Amino acid sequence: MASSNSLNWDQHSMTEGHVRSLFSEKDRREVVTRALKGARMIGIRGNNHVKIFVEGDGIVTIGNTGRGRASANIESDLRRAHRSVGRDFPRSGESDKQFERRMQRQKEQDNG
Repeated sequence: MASSNSLNWDQHSMTEGHVRSLFSEKDRREVVTRALKGARMIGIRGNNHVKIFVEGDGIVTIGNTGRGRASANIESDLRRAHRSVGRDFPRSGESDKQFERRMQRQKEQDNG
């Protein structure tokens, strides 16, 4: 498997169509689709998992099985990967405008 530094981000970056082909569960698709707004990602399907490369961070591995807290755990793993490179993505139910306001407030607090 190639390292995240050797991936062709322009050619292989995920779109919403890719997300639909990687995940059959609606809640997982929704989380990964929101995460696409934060950073470029590449998804590679394995036998019982999906490896998601987040640009600038590395790999987040998502199991293809499991119920219950699986979506919440996926969201926290992706959010952690995004924040490690100084990015974020909208929370569930948060509009783009609310997300922009939250990012602006966070930037003001960091510069503060």
